[in-house]
Amino acid sequence: MKMTRLVPALAVGLFLTSVPALADSASCTPANVAVYSNRIHVKCAASVAGGIWYFALSTSDTAHVNRTLTLLTTALAGGRTLSIDYNPSSTAGTGIGCLSTDCRLINWVAMW
Repeated sequence: MKMTRLVPALAVGLFLTSVPALADSASCTPANVAVYSNRIHVKCAASVAGGIWYFALSTSDTAHVNRTLTLLTTALAGGRTLSIDYNPSSTAGTGIGCLSTDCRLINWVAMW
């Protein structure tokens, strides 16, 4: 391989390995669902990604929270599994009471 092709390929490879993950998804069987004044959250029966137990959503958008809460409680009552999309490197949820050590904000959620 020519050196002129190898250097750009290595540079791209190094760049991609240093970029944090923007989103990930987790399978979560709900153990409980909670409602607080500033957030709702679901606790999974098993941790994901090395210690994440909780996934939370701000209550700032009432309609979105109501739809999400319906999905979370339906999964809890029916023993169904949720697929939750979240940002594993973001601790932005600390502003609504989501601990940086075991909780991440929900981007979207689906029930299977």
